[in-house]
Amino acid sequence: HTRAVAPETRDAPQHSGSMTPYLSGCIVLSFSLRCNNRTQCAVVAGPDVFPDPCPGTYKYLEVQYECVPYIFLCPGVLRGVYQSEHLFESDHQSGSWCKDPLQSSNKIYYMPWTPYRTDTLTEYSSKEDFIAGRPTTTYKLPHRVDGTGFVVYDGALFFNKERTRNIVKFDLRTRIKSGEAIIANANYHDTSPYRWGGKSDIDLAVDENGLWVIYATEQNNGRIVVSQLNPYTLRVEGSWDTSYDKRSASNAFMICGILYVVKSVYEDDDNEALGNKIDYMYNTEKSRETHLSIPFPNSYQYIAAVDYNPRDNLLYVWNNYHVVIYSLDFGNNDNRLGFVLLPDSLPPVRSSTTPPRPYTGTLRPSLTTTTTTTMAPPRRHNNILPEALTRSPPSLQTPVAVDYCAPRLTAEISWPRTHQGQVAKQPCPPGTIGVATFNCLLGNWDPKGPDLSNCTSPWTNHITQRMRSGETAAIVARELAEQTKGELRPGDVPSTVKAMAQLVELLDVQLRNLTPGGKDTAARSLNKLQKRERSCRFFIQAMVETVNNLLQVRSETAWRELSVAEQLRCATMLLDTVETGAFMLADNLLKTDTIQESTDNIQLEVARLSTDVNLADLSFPQSGLTGNSIHLSANTLKQQGRNGEIRMALVLYKNLGQYLSTENASVRLGSEAAYPNYSLIVNSPVITAAINKDSNKVYLSEPVVFTVKHIQQSKENFNPNCSFWSYSKRTMTGYWSTQDCRLLGTNRTHTSCSCTHLTNFAVLMAHVEFNKPGQVNELLLDVITWVGILLSLVCLLICIFTFCFFRGLQSDRNTIHKNLCISLFIAETLFLTGINRADQPIVCAVFAALLHFFFLAAFTWMFLEGVQLYIMLVEVFESEYSRTKYFYLTGYGVPAVIVAVSAAVDYRSYGTERVCWLRLDTYFIWSFIGPATLIIMLNVIFLGIALYKMFHHTAILKPDSGCLDNIKSWVIGAIALLCLLGLTWAFGLMYINESTVIMAYLFTIFNSLQGMFIFIFHCILQKKVRKEYGRCLRTHCCSGKSVESTISTSTKTSTARTPGRYSTNSQSRIRRMWNDTVRKQSESSFITADMNSSATLNRGTMANHLISNALLRPHGTNPYNTLLGESAVYNNPSANMFNTQGLIYQM
Repeated sequence: HTRAVAPETRDAPQHSGSMTPYLSGCIVLSFSLRCNNRTQCAVVAGPDVFPDPCPGTYKYLEVQYECVPYIFLCPGVLRGVYQSEHLFESDHQSGSWCKDPLQSSNKIYYMPWTPYRTDTLTEYSSKEDFIAGRPTTTYKLPHRVDGTGFVVYDGALFFNKERTRNIVKFDLRTRIKSGEAIIANANYHDTSPYRWGGKSDIDLAVDENGLWVIYATEQNNGRIVVSQLNPYTLRVEGSWDTSYDKRSASNAFMICGILYVVKSVYEDDDNEALGNKIDYMYNTEKSRETHLSIPFPNSYQYIAAVDYNPRDNLLYVWNNYHVVIYSLDFGNNDNRLGFVLLPDSLPPVRSSTTPPRPYTGTLRPSLTTTTTTTMAPPRRHNNILPEALTRSPPSLQTPVAVDYCAPRLTAEISWPRTHQGQVAKQPCPPGTIGVATFNCLLGNWDPKGPDLSNCTSPWTNHITQRMRSGETAAIVARELAEQTKGELRPGDVPSTVKAMAQLVELLDVQLRNLTPGGKDTAARSLNKLQKRERSCRFFIQAMVETVNNLLQVRSETAWRELSVAEQLRCATMLLDTVETGAFMLADNLLKTDTIQESTDNIQLEVARLSTDVNLADLSFPQSGLTGNSIHLSANTLKQQGRNGEIRMALVLYKNLGQYLSTENASVRLGSEAAYPNYSLIVNSPVITAAINKDSNKVYLSEPVVFTVKHIQQSKENFNPNCSFWSYSKRTMTGYWSTQDCRLLGTNRTHTSCSCTHLTNFAVLMAHVEFNKPGQVNELLLDVITWVGILLSLVCLLICIFTFCFFRGLQSDRNTIHKNLCISLFIAETLFLTGINRADQPIVCAVFAALLHFFFLAAFTWMFLEGVQLYIMLVEVFESEYSRTKYFYLTGYGVPAVIVAVSAAVDYRSYGTERVCWLRLDTYFIWSFIGPATLIIMLNVIFLGIALYKMFHHTAILKPDSGCLDNIKSWVIGAIALLCLLGLTWAFGLMYINESTVIMAYLFTIFNSLQGMFIFIFHCILQKKVRKEYGRCLRTHCCSGKSVESTISTSTKTSTARTPGRYSTNSQSRIRRMWNDTVRKQSESSFITADMNSSATLNRGTMANHLISNALLRPHGTNPYNTLLGESAVYNNPSANMFNTQGLIYQM
């Protein structure tokens, strides 16, 4: 390999009196980009390559090269394989990608495998461009490629020329074919491919030792042969025969001259017992082989290519549309060639030629650690062998307990006593033919029941015999439609689908016989063409009826008795067969026309349209009465036209989606992540749309839009995913994918989607089986909810009226009660009217945000009541100014800030697919749980302090103290309300998470009791409120005055207050009297006992004594009520309470 060295810069020869020196840095950079780490390079000396700062002058250029060896050190013995990175999901199920190990750049070379389209190689400048789909350039190859075994090595592409055993070398720098060689005796073109097929007979590989070819020969009985190629002369340096059948291998690769063979499970043979592993290796240096077991990741079950890169020691894998990278784990090779030394007990495998001669392409590591020129014989070290090679075989004398499955009668079949691990076989039930099987597991029969998929009705054999005899396909299809109208057996479903596929092939053969010949007259030719069209029409009619019969509700039992894999295969084959038959009709229509066939479970439309006329947008079905439709624009139709025409097949299947498994579906997760037991279901009909027989890999300039109606319209189904069925025509298996599809809109009944390709569409939804009550419980819960909340709303409305319009009750504490009731009233009203509006996303989000705000406001006002009670206990006199404005600022400001911040962070989390509340699958719900929990904890603290102070001072108060009794009742009421609100939402959250009947009842009942509880505790049980109610009733009933007059009278009696709680003069006189009293009381032994304690709690009784003086009593007011918030009437204190030394206050 070459390396550019800084040149010796010289002046150019003088010409016209000027000189031009060249910058050596630019020269080195230009040559390094083109020649470094390459065995050969060509550089054009001109202005396109080098800068020309002085045009029109002669230049002199000198570059020096240094040839250095390019060495790959063997990383060691392969120990493990791990999937490390998933790049993207391709549009092609099979393909290959690789890097050039001898180039320092990160270029990636990519070629998907599509039959007859493998003549283009795409280059990407980096992995990021590869993932983003930004190609750098494409190479048009001189021949098509067979298989996915191409490699890029030292700037050249090596591949297997289609339908030959030739290896072609294509130079990527010059874009010309620079060599071609024949691999003698190699099987080719699907003679001995890998298990996935794809004409992968001849596979090329690179490793630390150079270029290799992996193939099979008839001389080696179809087993793998490994040959080493010189990448420059294409001469075979050596070949080795192995004992591994190539058709049994999933893929193979080379590392350090060792062949590793991959054995993996594929979609169509998931019963493969050996699993996914590297189970064979062959050492070309020692000509020895062995079997081993290294787990090999196989997430997608369709390995099409495995390429090893010795530069980064990674595997580049293509697995069922997925482009992935596997990392490798190597063990210590003790610097011994990097080869596994196998035990002598393993016999060597014959080498077909002499060992390979090394060439200058790469240099191997040093063969010995000594300084002598003679290679020392390598010593054998058992510790370098994989674990599978060193593990001793299990003892053959270990006793194995034999158990049996007891005789059993199941599915009208008598099953005999059977050894565990064996499969019992019995004739099918009466009325059917075939053999049924039943697996005996560990002493018990398979819980899935017997396999009856081979039990078919007698008429299936009759249909098969008629097809083999070559009868007209349309007539046999008609009989098949008639036979499937009756009851179907489990085996009838796969037999019918298979018969339909065979009938399509039979029809194609018969139509060829009706092709007009050169000797046919015009009339005869026209007659043949008309007969072709009639045969296709008649066949399609019969086929649609057969599919309709298979999708009837009465046929579900037969489908369900098949395995999930068999259901999937039958449903996929049915989709493919109907589409093939539809295009067969479209190809044989004599003129532009549209054919429609409609039944209960399938609607089909076949069209042949001309793109030379003005096309209108296409909608299917044209009736649109079913709520399912697909729409293609006229521009899309014209762009897909061929030779001025377009052929289309559109099919709507009503009940087919339930048989297309969602097990490996690729969907976008939403709120179902919050439910650990959710499942995916196909919750819509399946719509097929195809143009000109093209698959879903043809992309459209304008997306196709389809709308489907949900099959199950319940709350258990949510998070719709617009999906399409991607399947393999070879294996008739597939999976649901959301690639290139997006959601346009959804509601409870319908979903609209758009996709950029045509295929089989449906909507997948998450399904959660809630442990919801039955219909009786649902009805009872609805009744409790409506009756309870309406009763609660009535009670809250009475409370609001009481606290707002009875002026005699106005105080800070009742202001808190009033706003608490208003918040709960609005929240309960919103809950009743908007919680179930999930089908209107915007309205639902607004309701959720309002519920969030008002429920938080209710908790905040409840907290403020605890604060107010604490203040009343610790404050001797109430503040001169009202705290109302601070209460309002806190009561509504804090919830507003929380809701505003929550909406700014994630406004989409307001409203879910089920209810108009906060999303549970993210942490958004904590914007309610967190503040509510904090408020409850703070309230508990304040109320706890209040209870402590009350009970701590009970001993120094008289038993008839009205102050203590009323505050006790207020605190107990606040605690009860706190418990009620807390328990209500605790049960609510548990109901959301558990969905149990008990939680549903508890949440509903507690939520309904809130308004009634407030009305009872804060209105009915309060003496002052009852007194106001009595005065209102007496005034209205006895004097005939209206309630308004009573309220106005009550208002006048309280107009003497200033912005403070009482007048300044009265306040000053009370303070002087209080100070004088406290000073005198401090001389008594009673005050000495606990002055600090009694000063706080005795302020009510002390005030009762003081206000007996008429000089301290403002006109029209009760100073005692002013001090205590005018919430209750207290008993007169005893005179003994105020006996002091020399002073007795009389009441």
